[in-house]
Amino acid sequence: MIRDLREDELAAAGALAAAAFREDPGFSYILPDDAGRRLRLPSLLAALFAVDAAAGGRVRGAFDGDAFVGVSAVIPEGAESPDLVRWIRHLPSLGWLLWDPPALLRGAALGRAVEELRPADRAYLHVLAVHPATQGRGIGAALLKDALEASGGRLYLETFTKDNVNWYERLGFKTTGEVLSASRPPFWTMRRG
Repeated sequence: MIRDLREDELAAAGALAAAAFREDPGFSYILPDDAGRRLRLPSLLAALFAVDAAAGGRVRGAFDGDAFVGVSAVIPEGAESPDLVRWIRHLPSLGWLLWDPPALLRGAALGRAVEELRPADRAYLHVLAVHPATQGRGIGAALLKDALEASGGRLYLETFTKDNVNWYERLGFKTTGEVLSASRPPFWTMRRG
C-alpha cells in the first residue's frame, strides 16, 4: 500500500531514507565521515520531507503490511523551491549543521547545483528511497509509478548513482545530462514525459 505520510511519520521516513542513502555519493559528499553520516542523515532527510510537504509536495510511504518499506517526495510542476525560512523552522533538529560549517556549505552548494537544473515544466522526484532490506521487490517501481500517475507522466529527477541511471532508463526515463564538477560528485539528470 502507498499513501500520504503524516507529519508524525516523517522522522521514520528520514531514518528509512538514510538507510537507503548511506553510501550515496551526494550525501557522502555533504557528510564524508561514515559515523557522522549515520548519526546526522536521518534528521537531514526528515527535515527535507517536512520542507517538501510544507511547500506543497507529496511525501508518500510504501507499506508491506505494517512495515514501512519505502518513501518518495514529489514537488509539483511549477512549484518554487523551498526557501531558507522553511528550512530554518527545522533548526532544532538540524542544529548540528551550525557546528559543522563545511557540511552546511557543501550541502548548500550541492543543493544550488541541483536546483539550477530543475525544469519548471514537470514535477520533480526529489527523493525515492527503499529500505535496503526490501530492495529488489518492486517497491521502488511501485513508488515511481505512483509519482508518475500523480504528475501526469511528466517527471524530472537527478541521481548521483550510475546504477540508478540504468534502473530509471529501464523504466522509460531519458538521461538529459551528466553534471561534472572538480569539487563535487557527478550526477545525472533524467526525465520522462
